[in-house]
Amino acid sequence: MEDIRDERIAKAEEGLAEMQEVLDQAKRAVDAADRAERAAREASDHARSFARIAVIVAGVIIALVMTGAAFRRRG
Repeated sequence: MEDIRDERIAKAEEGLAEMQEVLDQAKRAVDAADRAERAAREASDHARSFARIAVIVAGVIIALVMTGAAFRRRG
């Protein structure tokens, strides 16, 4: 009877160890997903900043071209 009990305890401990491994893997996966989300957010922020700068530069260039065209007409 003691042997059966010991065997059941050993199997239960084995099962618990496997569950702990699965939980550890899940935690690593969640951590990796969090890092990927942060990286994507940072990339998105950089892209928005670049787009704003590009729009500002384009606006300045357009303003300079229009100003140059206006001076040519007057001159």
